[in-house]
Amino acid sequence: METGAVIVAAGMSTRMAQYKQLMKIGDLAMAERVIVNFQQAGVKEIVMVTGHRASELEAEFGHYNITFLRNENYETTEMFDSAKIGLSYLKGRCRKILFCPADIPFFQDTTVALLLRQKGDIIQPDYQGKAGHPIVINASYLPDIIRYQGEGGLKGALGSLKDAVRVRIPVEDEAVLMDADTKEEFHRLVELHHSRQMHARG
Repeated sequence: METGAVIVAAGMSTRMAQYKQLMKIGDLAMAERVIVNFQQAGVKEIVMVTGHRASELEAEFGHYNITFLRNENYETTEMFDSAKIGLSYLKGRCRKILFCPADIPFFQDTTVALLLRQKGDIIQPDYQGKAGHPIVINASYLPDIIRYQGEGGLKGALGSLKDAVRVRIPVEDEAVLMDADTKEEFHRLVELHHSRQMHARG
């Protein structure tokens, strides 16, 4: 398989005070939008790493024909630990891996397609000078990332890859930076959704 994707959706949404993975914007839940964006970009091998309320996510999104893996220790581990579960599963299955948390739902499928056309080992979208998600990772580096025990989570692991070619691709897609850890951030995503719909109608 050319390309796979890891979506991390194991967290408890403590800052949001609601289970944000299933919070809807328009017709789709946040985590669901990440799945749809990847599938619309042609990514077929998608892994979602669940933890908190895992059974609900698996029941809600099972019809998308993706692979679900559980981080049983989600209460005591970090997002990087969930990422490692997904990356370990895809090791040896794909040449490129897309990575995105479930709460960054509005990057466009055209952004994914643009990233996948680039040459490099670590490829990130860049909106107005800031790097965002999804990240494209050359799968040959997965063993080093999975072994990493240092600081900084996935960012630290990627930074430790000394010979990796890093590329940042300018995009006109502000949503690559927009997560939803708080209700204020969630409302910003709702506003973005409404503005895109109005633009599409116009």
